Amino acid sequence: MNIICKISGLLSVILLIACGGENSNSGSEAKISQSNQNEVTYKLISGTAFSTSALNGANVTAICKDGIGFKNTVNVNTQGKWQGEVDNSKFPCRLQVKANGQSYYSYVEREGNVNINPLTDIVVAYASNQVPATWYQSGTMATEKLNSANSALVTELIKKGYGVNNDVDLFNAEMKANSPIHQAIQELLEAIKNNRNIKDYDALLMLIKDGNLSQLPMKSDQILVNPLNINIDTTACQQYDSGIIERYNYCTSNVLPDFKEDQLITPFGEKCNLTKVGDMLTVSNGKLTISTFINKDENDGIPSKTSIGTLFVASNPVSSAQEDVLYNIGISFLTNGQINGVSAGNGEGDALVCATTRSPTS
Repeated sequence: MNIICKISGLLSVILLIACGGENSNSGSEAKISQSNQNEVTYKLISGTAFSTSALNGANVTAICKDGIGFKNTVNVNTQGKWQGEVDNSKFPCRLQVKANGQSYYSYVEREGNVNINPLTDIVVAYASNQVPATWYQSGTMATEKLNSANSALVTELIKKGYGVNNDVDLFNAEMKANSPIHQAIQELLEAIKNNRNIKDYDALLMLIKDGNLSQLPMKSDQILVNPLNINIDTTACQQYDSGIIERYNYCTSNVLPDFKEDQLITPFGEKCNLTKVGDMLTVSNGKLTISTFINKDENDGIPSKTSIGTLFVASNPVSSAQEDVLYNIGISFLTNGQINGVSAGNGEGDALVCATTRSPTS
């Protein structure tokens, strides 16, 4: 009888342990399942933030589904680039960048690249019928409406004289410091400043959000057409050699007046245009366009000013994924300020050489 009792007791213990073990495994599996459900998958969004120049150091924020934002703090670098991670289940996201007392807005539906600048800001205002700052806090956006507003703004920009392509995607097109989009932004902000009917940028947004896209100002017509002689203002630079050849660098955009010279030709007989508007210098033969800035860079200068003439060069490095490439434009002037020729390169193997077709003037 004692043996039977002992065996029965042992079986009971084994059964209890077995049952306990089964319950323990079930609990662990439930915890693992719950942990997997709570695991967040992050996706990268990146882009550029520009106004008149790269918004270096500016903070980029996002409001996504359920009020979720970026995983970490996001700032803009010297080239205008930024990137941040977002919970993949929380798309789409509204985006904001703040710089110098002004904010600009944009919108992204999925991982990838997106621009934030005054043009995306205007599209948001037109598509949402709201001031972008208000829309950013609680607004919504339909893709069809955003695309339609993008097309409408591009059409209006072209109509008003801004040099953008008619099929450009303002939100996702590649954006660099010398791109047509950035040039259009600069020209638009300058036109707003010179327009007597629009107080400022925020006043334009109020017009745009009410559907008045036609109130977009015309591109400022401050370009001198076909100048025979250009006054080169060396006081806008720093002189660094007092020898026989005068040399200057760190020139500001005031070194040259705004102008347009269309009496130039390539060795292949193609017509060239050279323009200077604000701090942007551009040369084009209709197929290839090369632009650079005159922005007090060390390489923006006059390496040669003699009794024979003057050579002015504007050069700016542009960061790429592989290396820094150089965009440059050199202008040869005669002693009287007449343009003699232009050479330009974009650091990617493309170049333009244009010579004047004008007869020398006194």
